[in-house]
Amino acid sequence: MKVGIRFVIFIQNSNMDNTKNNKRRDFLMNVCPTVAMAFLGITVLDSCSSGDDDSDYGTGSNNNNSGNGSGNNSTDQGYTVSGNTITINLDHSMFSTLQSNGWMNFSAQNMLLLKIDSSNYRAFTNACPHQGARDRWSYSNNKFTCSRHGNSYASDCQTAGNGGKLDCYTSTLDGSTLTVTK
Repeated sequence: MKVGIRFVIFIQNSNMDNTKNNKRRDFLMNVCPTVAMAFLGITVLDSCSSGDDDSDYGTGSNNNNSGNGSGNNSTDQGYTVSGNTITINLDHSMFSTLQSNGWMNFSAQNMLLLKIDSSNYRAFTNACPHQGARDRWSYSNNKFTCSRHGNSYASDCQTAGNGGKLDCYTSTLDGSTLTVTK
């Protein structure tokens, strides 16, 4: 008698497992793609955003990661911010890369800085016109290149590259003080 009861219970549990599996399968097929797309959608938007809150991972040799990007009114960092004007002390050690290599990614203020000669500098947004990457820049042959997608942009503030041109900011030099107005 016990064997027969166990057999019936086993068959009934087996049918219930199939029903549960079908319900689980239906649930997974209907809900999981939506959830997966939500997760992927967030990742895609984050990696391709062009907002000011982009992270800077500093993978380029001239990427400067000092500061928090929210403004700085302390001269110990080598620069001050007042509204849309950034005043930079070029003698500060934070800007030694700019002096030695002729350019730097000033990520704390989302700018690329370029030394044209001893009395001329240019400043650009560090957001790639193609998809907003801020942390993958290199410079050679009068062009900034975003290694995220390989697009190049001229440093003349006029010539467009693939996807547009880098926004160029007004910059003036007075002694060792560079003033950039965004």
